[in-house]
Amino acid sequence: MNTTLLKNPVNAGRLLAIRKKIYAKISDVTAEIITSNEPIPFSELNMADFRPIASGTQWGRKLACAWLRLTGSVPEGLRHPVLLLQNSGEGLVYSKDGTILQSITDVWMPSESPHSAGKARVIRISSEGSFELYVDCGYNGLMMLDIVPAIFGGAWVADCNKSLFDYYYDFLTLMYLSLETKNKKLKADINKSLTSSFAAFEKGEVLSARRILAKHLQKPSDSNLTFSAVGHGHLDLAWMWPLRETHRKAARTYKNALTNIQKYPDYIYATSQPQQLSWMKSQQPELYADVKQAMIDGRIEMQGGFWTECDTNMPCGESLIRQAVYGVRFYKEELGTEPKLCWLPDAFGFSGNLPQILMGCGMDYFSTIKLAWNKTNVFPKRSFYWVGIDGSRVLVHMPPEGDYNSHATPKNLLKAEKQYPEKDLGTALLVFGAGDGGGGPQETHLELLKRQRDMYGLPKVEMSTSLDFFKHLETLGVSDVHCGELYLETHQGTYTTQAKNKYYNRLCERLLHNAEVISVQRLLGGTPYPHDFFAELWREVLLYQFHDIIPGTSITRVNTEAVVGYKVIEKKLRAIQGEGAQGLYANYTSFARAEYVLHNNHWYHVSLAPYSAAHFHPIAPLKDTLSFTKDSISNGLLTLRFNADGEVCSCTDTDGFEHCGGLLNRLTLYSDRFEIPFNAWDIDKNYYKKPHKTLSAKSSSTSIDGARVIRTTVYTIGRSTVKQSVILEIGSDTVKFDTMVDWHETLKMLRAEFSPAAYGETVKCEIQMGHIERTTTERDSVEKAQFEVCAHKWVAVSEGDHGFALLNNCKYGHRIKNGVISLNLLRSPIFPDKQADKGTHHFKYAFCPFKGDDDLQKVIAEGYRLNNPLVPTAEAFDRIAYTTNPSIVLETIKEAEDGSGVILRLYESLGKTAVTDVVTTLPYDTAYITDLLENCQMPAELTGLSFTGFEIKTILLKRR
Repeated sequence: MNTTLLKNPVNAGRLLAIRKKIYAKISDVTAEIITSNEPIPFSELNMADFRPIASGTQWGRKLACAWLRLTGSVPEGLRHPVLLLQNSGEGLVYSKDGTILQSITDVWMPSESPHSAGKARVIRISSEGSFELYVDCGYNGLMMLDIVPAIFGGAWVADCNKSLFDYYYDFLTLMYLSLETKNKKLKADINKSLTSSFAAFEKGEVLSARRILAKHLQKPSDSNLTFSAVGHGHLDLAWMWPLRETHRKAARTYKNALTNIQKYPDYIYATSQPQQLSWMKSQQPELYADVKQAMIDGRIEMQGGFWTECDTNMPCGESLIRQAVYGVRFYKEELGTEPKLCWLPDAFGFSGNLPQILMGCGMDYFSTIKLAWNKTNVFPKRSFYWVGIDGSRVLVHMPPEGDYNSHATPKNLLKAEKQYPEKDLGTALLVFGAGDGGGGPQETHLELLKRQRDMYGLPKVEMSTSLDFFKHLETLGVSDVHCGELYLETHQGTYTTQAKNKYYNRLCERLLHNAEVISVQRLLGGTPYPHDFFAELWREVLLYQFHDIIPGTSITRVNTEAVVGYKVIEKKLRAIQGEGAQGLYANYTSFARAEYVLHNNHWYHVSLAPYSAAHFHPIAPLKDTLSFTKDSISNGLLTLRFNADGEVCSCTDTDGFEHCGGLLNRLTLYSDRFEIPFNAWDIDKNYYKKPHKTLSAKSSSTSIDGARVIRTTVYTIGRSTVKQSVILEIGSDTVKFDTMVDWHETLKMLRAEFSPAAYGETVKCEIQMGHIERTTTERDSVEKAQFEVCAHKWVAVSEGDHGFALLNNCKYGHRIKNGVISLNLLRSPIFPDKQADKGTHHFKYAFCPFKGDDDLQKVIAEGYRLNNPLVPTAEAFDRIAYTTNPSIVLETIKEAEDGSGVILRLYESLGKTAVTDVVTTLPYDTAYITDLLENCQMPAELTGLSFTGFEIKTILLKRR
């Protein structure tokens, strides 16, 4: 029972007394069971495998599956016969011919309201005669933990007293209000009525008991605030259960929504992830047909335009665009309409370039609750305009209760009203229903809201869609504005946890990019573009970008299966790339490249224009350019000296400038025990102040290999080993750290720390298709709360004419405060995955000096160079396309989704206005500017194309 009710134990006892009389037990039913580790489809059941199960029998641990067969009969004369089932977990109820009848989706939630049937769940049955039902059961543990087994508690036929059912919820509603209202007179009046009403109930006068309470239930609200209530069943695509279980959870959740739609005439349910609907379309076509019809009828809202409720910190810009491309396309193809809302209630912070991406994808509205989870500062707004790094703005509403699983009780309504700084607008969202594991609104939510629509002592409530709410909010003159990212002041550990997922995400994003370019080039030779192939792989990558997969906050099985899936994707994409031919390399970036390559144990040089492929050339011996001593390496551009621990203690350039303000590349092991058991999400903001260990070199060796001088150092710490090669290449002032780690720590964190000489009060951090400037100081609580930030390929600090950039090929978590840049390399949390990141890891990071802000283009180019190395290819080709202004990055080359031509996606990278020509060897008839969904907007000239700072442009080179 909700612990709030225990504040008045007398009324809590009365409520239980009422509940005991709602369902009169008529007869037990025969129960049989089949258990299994993995789900068995109904069509594959072997009826001979069913065995009897008695009440109180344990049938499985967490993630166990079972089928129950329930048979019995309903005698004549019952008013409202039902089947009550008491069983751990969730279920989908089938008839004996395989038709889905109902779901049991009551996921355990803290402080949930007590149901009318207590621990049992109500299954509708025919009014009389025999029945044979099958329940597909899934048990996902209690409170996310494997501490209690699944137990069958029995099943029986009962007769429901509808008058007592209604009286129960009358009593519960007013009891809640009496406990939460600050109006002392109202509290006293309600409690007096509850006492009088219960006395009438004890006499068997139920109608009289209800009439006593009716005066409170029917007295209208005097509040100026109206909540737009939308039913929701937030369903994590994976978290404390594997993906296979989410398929089943989705079916249960949608069936529950359909049942409620039939029962409550004005109820509206909202669904937010096309991935779930796609699963239903392929796996439960009859159920999907009913859901689709409910969407057409306006009873189920298509709430979010992204394919999944993804993380927005780590996916690249193209990935976020594809979330919308595939999400919006699904709705358009299925329903002929496009969503205008981005719904990400539970993601862990939001990129500063998300407003531009949303607007470019036709989404003008954005909703989350997550900033209510801040641990240091209360985010001051709930209804506001969010302005991105390019100036784009979207209307944001964060439901003021700070929950996407509202219990819809008077406590929830009053809490939301109290926490709403813009309450004078007169409207706010209430997102109610069982969630995280899906389920959606249950009997308790809907019966309470039915009574709370217009009730004295509470704000008003109306059923609504999210979109109608936003359209209304837009007319009310919202004036508050927030610029830049929406930084979440918690869960910063998610930038690093499960390093393999993050490595493969970055790798697959790059391989998809390259394969699309290759396929466009092959179009010129008549090879069809493999649209379906790319769509399949993109959708899987987008699935793994869900906000509990790529952040590393799921159970072991989820992480293991994701890595397996990534490897399959990698193999398929490398097959597109092919083996290459002797002497040919391709550059799939927007930047010209002149590099040395190692091929068949020989070194060569190759010069490549953007998006081109050419032969490499033999080179003369190069050793005279490179040198080393016992404690130094040099390539003529930079000279590095190392101390006895293997750290860089000096880095000088040809001008004699010393880039070390302290040490560079200090490998440090920190204790990481914060927030047990939920430590996959969080790190201690004061971790660096606590005892820690600096890794010391156990052995070092230096050699020259063609165009590189390499210093290799081995470190051991605890049960782990780090083998790292520090590499200087001829002609490059970028220092690479090629790192292998055999990692076997527990509750530890490995970081690489740099103290450069040039270090100002701000740092530029690359995010999706642009960068954001953050502070390196801790002058107030907001700056202190951003002790760990997310960045993509690079971060860069500068002071005067000198700068220092730290680059990486698969890392995201950084601390950039008080003279130090700290890159979070590995963590080892124990919940929810005890084996998180244990094993071998191979990654690269690098640093490069640059000439202050005017030289930032160099940093951007080096970030692409580190992340997208030159690739052996099968044929030479000239520049597919390029820009004449290097600040305009040509990010994506692909076939248009409708096959009408080739898409070029570009962005301005420095945050300044710029003009460029776009030059291409691709044949086309007409060029168009399109939105990010590739809808044509206007004809385009490829000369003198102007960009504002950080602007993204999409160009369609259209063929007849």
